[in-house]
Amino acid sequence: MLALTLCASAVATAQTATGATTSYAEFDFAATLGHKSDTSIGGEYGFHLSPDFDVFAEGGHIGNAATSQMDDDAALIAANVGATATSISKITFVDAGLRYHWPASVNVDPYVALGVGLAHVKNETTLSANSDLVQFGSDLNGTQNRPIIMIGGGAMVGFAKRYFLDLSYRFGAVLATGDASSVNKTQRAQVGIGIKF
Repeated sequence: MLALTLCASAVATAQTATGATTSYAEFDFAATLGHKSDTSIGGEYGFHLSPDFDVFAEGGHIGNAATSQMDDDAALIAANVGATATSISKITFVDAGLRYHWPASVNVDPYVALGVGLAHVKNETTLSANSDLVQFGSDLNGTQNRPIIMIGGGAMVGFAKRYFLDLSYRFGAVLATGDASSVNKTQRAQVGIGIKF
């Protein structure tokens, strides 16, 4: 009798696991907030590690996340030559980590996430004086590869069985290393649309 019960339980577990979705993929759009506001576009893939945890990887591009320090440094040089400065810091990033989630209902799945990865930062600063563009030196122009730490939270809202909207907030800190004098702090108010499979 015990053997029959265990076999029936194993079959039921296998059927549940087979019928359940185990991974997801989504396409993300975001408004970026902070010292400079812009937009972000990206994607994410993840899979269930356990009933409460997912492993995920995300990547994307932020149009401008220039810091106040970068603007101040550029403005100081611009003031000395009677010009105005324009600073842009473009960030392309990838990170991976864990998501902890707890289903609040059949269609709503709130979560918190923590990821670490790499960001490629491209700084572009120009001076404009008398309609002529003057390029800065390498201290305010150039590219760097720097570590990024991301923390965030949100909720996946399911519809039409396998599809979902992912409404989330993501904070990222692109750490200061090498020639970088300040941390690029990124904030994304993000909407994703995806599929479970």
